[in-house]
Amino acid sequence: MGWDYVMIVIGRSIVHPYIVDDTEPFFKTKQEVLALMTSNQEVYMYQSLQELSFDLSFRVNLILSCIELFNSGIQFRIFEESYCNEAFWQRTRLGGFQLRSGALPSLAIRDIFTNGKKYGTECATAMIILIYKALLSVYNEETFNTLFANLLLYTWDYDRDLRLITKTSGNVLPGDLVYFKNPQVNPAEMHWQGENTIYLGDTLYYGHGVGIRTKKQVIDHLNAHRIPNAFLSAYLTDLVTRLDHRVMSQYASPEKLQTNIALTPIRDDAVIATIGHTTAVY
Repeated sequence: MGWDYVMIVIGRSIVHPYIVDDTEPFFKTKQEVLALMTSNQEVYMYQSLQELSFDLSFRVNLILSCIELFNSGIQFRIFEESYCNEAFWQRTRLGGFQLRSGALPSLAIRDIFTNGKKYGTECATAMIILIYKALLSVYNEETFNTLFANLLLYTWDYDRDLRLITKTSGNVLPGDLVYFKNPQVNPAEMHWQGENTIYLGDTLYYGHGVGIRTKKQVIDHLNAHRIPNAFLSAYLTDLVTRLDHRVMSQYASPEKLQTNIALTPIRDDAVIATIGHTTAVY
């Protein structure tokens, strides 16, 4: 029979991981992620301890990137009005940003965070920018530049070497990308039909265009852009997008994964059954 509670599985072993050193950078956030993993009704699978360490490090850097972008001066703009720093990017006719020939992807991504006032885009593109920035924090420069040599920043069109997984889940972890939907959006303001956000932990979400807000504040913001006499509220959907840590951890720089994890073993003979993105343990 399947297990009724969440677990973390490394290989075929059910384990309880914990951070060894409570003085480690961002200990609280990493420990919060692990605590949620062991309290949600979901199975979290990793091939190795290094993969779990990568996932935690990536999530922390994604949250930090949200705060950096929020403070960068980047503006919210619909695609028709988007703009970018032409030293690194070329604006496409659809409003996306294409990396200029000869520009290094790592420098171009960093420029968005250091020269944010030279950029304006909408929320989905901002989410992809944040993911690239977080990966840059756990990859070395050469690896990042090789993997993402021809970057295009435009809504959900991203490099084929960037692997993301979107699934239905009621369990949200810090560093998850989640979507708020506004079913009765005003047709004159279709850019507020929803909001892509990253959950920061401590009940806070970051969305480009709404800033750092609570769930209620994001919903209130979207509700202010509904049709007259609307009766359906905006709401947080159960769609969760995460990095495919199994694939993307292969390129990580070991010296950048500053997470020392120890394990308490629970079971070593777990039988794993996976259909699509749903996993059960027996």
